[in-house]
Amino acid sequence: MNVTGIIAEYNPFHKGHEHHLKEARESLNSDYIVVVMSGNYVQRGAPTIIDKYSRAEMALKCGADLVLELPACFSTASAEYFAYGGVAILDRLNVVDNLCFGTESLDDSMDSSDRTAVIGKFADIAEVLMDEPQEYRTVLKEGLRSGLSHAAAASAAITAVLGAEYADLMEKSNNILGVEYMRAIRTLDSSIKAFPVARKLSSHKDTQITNGFSSATSIRNSIFNRYDVNSLASTVPKEVLDILADRYLVTFPIFRDDFSIILGEKLLSAANAAELTQYFGVPSDLANRFMKLRNEYRTFNQFRELVYTKNMNKATVGRALMHITLGIKESYMQMIYSSRNLNAVKVLGFRESAGPLLSEIKKKSDITMVTKLADYRPDPDDDGVDMIEQTTRTDFLYRMVAMNKYDVDIPTPYEQEIIIV
Repeated sequence: MNVTGIIAEYNPFHKGHEHHLKEARESLNSDYIVVVMSGNYVQRGAPTIIDKYSRAEMALKCGADLVLELPACFSTASAEYFAYGGVAILDRLNVVDNLCFGTESLDDSMDSSDRTAVIGKFADIAEVLMDEPQEYRTVLKEGLRSGLSHAAAASAAITAVLGAEYADLMEKSNNILGVEYMRAIRTLDSSIKAFPVARKLSSHKDTQITNGFSSATSIRNSIFNRYDVNSLASTVPKEVLDILADRYLVTFPIFRDDFSIILGEKLLSAANAAELTQYFGVPSDLANRFMKLRNEYRTFNQFRELVYTKNMNKATVGRALMHITLGIKESYMQMIYSSRNLNAVKVLGFRESAGPLLSEIKKKSDITMVTKLADYRPDPDDDGVDMIEQTTRTDFLYRMVAMNKYDVDIPTPYEQEIIIV
């Protein structure tokens, strides 16, 4: 049995994702594809535009065989944690052979030798990030002191250690994730092999829909501006368009600003900046800035725009604000990352034809597959760290926001059935 893993957000699913699934199946001769997908919150520090079960249904109808949930503590975090969580879940299944991901450093004209070269460069960078040689630390500190963002300072430090040919690799979001996937594979001493493919869609920063391959950003922008959902027909598979059309203005879209009151209350009730630093990704300088500006708070997005600086970009600020909103704390994250506590994973859905895959996972995996939340019981040896329970709390929040916005009844996380297609 040849099994390929993919780590994704699908916010929402589009033709570029469909192409990636097809490429993973054909290039690797995959019998099954397992997707570890962000739940109701994503890495840019935002809720997903449509709920996780709808997005799992999209993925299953367009080529995935099994969709598992990346817990909220990982799905809302920086690339290092996001990649680690996804790889750790795939690794503990003990059936996944390859991890297939997109990169801006390949195109359709390149061959296997080019892929090998990209893997080698990503592995080189991952090694530097893990070992942090003296030259890397020195250049990183100098960059941060000069006002560079951490990402820019790290890129300069990597270039100083490895050479100019590595200079542009860390400037692209998919490349950053690729490096972090390699780092996680090494950290976990996993046997999973990295398999990068050309990223087949427009830039993440593009805001306009184009025929064929459009970014998720452009699709969200179109939905935000209330364009006719049918205008997405050229850039999402028909199965996805049907789901979007069925649920538009019924249970979605959900945006950051729908959480504005929740976040505002957390900021206004904080006694001091130190109280805010308990949340993951909120260093003291950012906490002080939040406290200084909180009386100017109106909405989530408005405050994010107000707070960010050249060395504290919007994504970093957005993630910090989302961690405050969801109550994800620094101590919790460090405990998860250091203790390797990942003993259960929520199943969002699977294809009926994936029976042999599920049987193989049941025989070999080191992780509990949770299909019915009401029957789940935390592992008593987890030192109080339970990602299923924490993610469930954040799902109740998402559900509350959606029900309030659209005046609709939505099943609780305990009542929601998994998707089977």
